[in-house]
Amino acid sequence: MGQQYTSEIKVQASIAHAVEDIESDWKSLQERSDCSFFQSWCWIGTWLDQIALPLKPVVIRVWSDDTLVGMGLFVERDIQRRLIVRLRAMFLNEYPFDGKNMVIEYNGLLADVNYRREVLVETAKFLVDTQIHCDEFYFNAITDPGNLDEITQSLGKSVSVELEQSNPTWIVSLHRAVGGMDAFLSTLSKNKRWQVRRAFRIYEEKSPLKLDVASTVKDALDYFDAMGILHTQRWNASGLPGSFSNKAWTEYHRTLITKHYQQGAIQLLRISNADGVLGYLYNFVWRKRVYALQSGFIIPDDNRLMPGYVTHALAIVFNQNEGMKEYDFMYGESRYKSSFSDQQNKLVWVLIKRQTFILLLEKIAMKILRPVKNYLFRGGQ
Repeated sequence: MGQQYTSEIKVQASIAHAVEDIESDWKSLQERSDCSFFQSWCWIGTWLDQIALPLKPVVIRVWSDDTLVGMGLFVERDIQRRLIVRLRAMFLNEYPFDGKNMVIEYNGLLADVNYRREVLVETAKFLVDTQIHCDEFYFNAITDPGNLDEITQSLGKSVSVELEQSNPTWIVSLHRAVGGMDAFLSTLSKNKRWQVRRAFRIYEEKSPLKLDVASTVKDALDYFDAMGILHTQRWNASGLPGSFSNKAWTEYHRTLITKHYQQGAIQLLRISNADGVLGYLYNFVWRKRVYALQSGFIIPDDNRLMPGYVTHALAIVFNQNEGMKEYDFMYGESRYKSSFSDQQNKLVWVLIKRQTFILLLEKIAMKILRPVKNYLFRGGQ
């Protein structure tokens, strides 16, 4: 599909027809990168096999001389906005349409640690210069690269680089849990510490709380399914369907568990006492970081019980004892995330778009209509 040279950097594109087309290159490159779990072959290989292959993904490879230093997968989609705007877009490592959005986080191009800047800049230039049938290029939920100005300057005036969204992620430094539960809870605010300790006391009036780790793939899938029941009950109680209503999402994660659980890349936990299960956690484990992806908790009769707080607190102490360094709640607003976390990272949603006539017209129209919409929303006040 073409290639482009910039000094010592070469960028190439091809279509992936099978998982094997990129597997060995991806696995080799990830060993020279500081990639997240969502950029690892565990996630990408499963996504390629389960979601992307029928979409004919474009594989980007970035080379420095004869050394592979960057890779990414882009899928295309026709988009219609506001009735009159029709365009073609490319999306990095995701397809957020038709129930096939697996909700990637810590996304980004896979890059050798010594070439992260070059890989992003040169890939952006390559896409704009060679994928001329596409109007927009989405780099969603990527770790903030900090060099968007450089990308803007390298692309020229015919292209804009827009920061569409920015969200914090919530991270617990697990050194706070050295010494066990009391040590971790002592780091919380006075009020939250008192609430969580009270919940522990109430739960343990009958029997100690117990944390079980699924020991086999079958156990892990059983935990996952049981978690789905609790997750769906809680979301339905709020009038929402929840993640497990999407069959594609459920099958994707069942496949991920089946393929990678025995490698230690996935963690399924169950918390219970004599009265039964409090909750389940579905986490990823990658390079000493735990990513808390999904959960399912009982709906308690007593608001003092706080099953989510208790379950995550036990998981945090457990993972510190396992030698993990960080417990990452990822992005999204929840009280337990801000209460427990002591660090934040930032994810950004970056859009690179051509300055076509129709997109410029859309931009002008939105500048005019947005104040009118806000005025009407406020009731004309």
